[in-house]
Amino acid sequence: MGLVSVEFGFFFVAFFALYWAFWRHPRAQYGLLTLTSLGLLWHYATPVACAAFVGFTVFAWLVSRGMDALPKLPRLAWLWIGIGGGVAHLAFWKYAEFFRVPLREALAAQGIASGALDVTWLLPLGVSYYTFQGISYLHARYRKDIDAAQRFSLFDLLGHFGLFLTITSGPILRARNARHLTDFEGQECNALDQIGQTTPRKVLAPTLALTLVLLALAKKWWLAGWLAETIVDPVFANPAQFQSLDVLAAIYGYTLQLFFDFSGYSDLVVGLGMLLGLRIPVNFRAPLLAFNIRQFWDRWHISLSVWIRDYLYIPLGGSKQGFSRTQLNLFIALVLSGLWHGQGWNFALWGFLHATALVLLNVGDRLLGGREKLAALGWAGKALGVFVTVNFVCFAFVFFRTTHLADAIAIFRALFGNLLDVPIATDAPLLLAAMLFALLAYPWLARAPARYAGTLEKMPDWLRPLPLLATLAVIAVLAPSGVPGFIYANF
Repeated sequence: MGLVSVEFGFFFVAFFALYWAFWRHPRAQYGLLTLTSLGLLWHYATPVACAAFVGFTVFAWLVSRGMDALPKLPRLAWLWIGIGGGVAHLAFWKYAEFFRVPLREALAAQGIASGALDVTWLLPLGVSYYTFQGISYLHARYRKDIDAAQRFSLFDLLGHFGLFLTITSGPILRARNARHLTDFEGQECNALDQIGQTTPRKVLAPTLALTLVLLALAKKWWLAGWLAETIVDPVFANPAQFQSLDVLAAIYGYTLQLFFDFSGYSDLVVGLGMLLGLRIPVNFRAPLLAFNIRQFWDRWHISLSVWIRDYLYIPLGGSKQGFSRTQLNLFIALVLSGLWHGQGWNFALWGFLHATALVLLNVGDRLLGGREKLAALGWAGKALGVFVTVNFVCFAFVFFRTTHLADAIAIFRALFGNLLDVPIATDAPLLLAAMLFALLAYPWLARAPARYAGTLEKMPDWLRPLPLLATLAVIAVLAPSGVPGFIYANF
């Protein structure tokens, strides 16, 4: 959904006013949220996508009820029915288009025509995220973390899975608390407590919420768009024409573009949620300051990393079956996380690289007799760890960005082969210097939004909107023209 657009901005202001007109009635507010989410889904998505969403939600609701209403079938069997249905639903939509053309041609060879196979099968809006929420909800019901009296009604599930803030690309708001899944204050947050809330809601930290919205616009609308337009898209489109420093800046720039794009979206969702009195988990916590790949995954797309931990890694056996089996479980979980992004070879290879790096890190820790040996050396060790981790992440993302192996090879060939014979075509030296400065200043920059909000809090109420509006004006002037797309909406 176009959360970064003038139209959505006007819509949200109107919705905000209507929503808080029911401040004494939190259930009415939730009903309004649900109906609005369904209306936006119908507006933005195709009828097929809407049918897929409603169909899966009804399926999850029936399985949840079956756990209590039909006790002759064990709860574990109901859970497996739910998981199997969720995986089949996700796999079908993720890979249907991949098999559509071969299937159509095979049927045509037999003289069988099928009109449904002549139309491109688009990935339904938010299919991954509401499916993941569905599986986590059914697991919580199986474990009786949500008992029969607390289980969601069909209407509640429609609102939980389809919340217009999170359905496109998360964060994944779980029905119950999960370790490492916390809100802007570092507190655990879940959907069950918020959906069932009976006391009046209130706007949460309004100044910080507005600051997060501005930060999101700066990241997603300005910085991500500027990087794509200035260097990433031109270089990746034709790397042979660019000098090695141009290519290096584009490789680093793509990681920054992806980070600004996705973390900006997540900041926007968290900030808008706070304005509605909702606690949505923070999805990024300074991942480019991670000094090893393990820590990177603890900080990047946190809601997905935690979901993979709880519903892939731990069910495979986690770390309870010996060191070798633990590494195998980690490897399988990360490769599957790569395949989740799509059916292309590039996503599988990207997941394979991260899985290999994590296993090698664990093997190295075991040989050296403990974790975080570099960090134990002080700031120099941490700096080296950050340098290695950031470079690994950036170069691995080349495979994430390219769609064919030849495209990735062309990027690396230009990086290593165009140093002397090709002139610099962009402001690559300046960009690389700016990136290095930003990395060094990252600890301060990560704390800047809270400091900015704290400064605004000290101002009189009547004066506070002025710096916010001024900041918005600066972002609008600096941002590229047009409404930015969202990279992760494709996954």
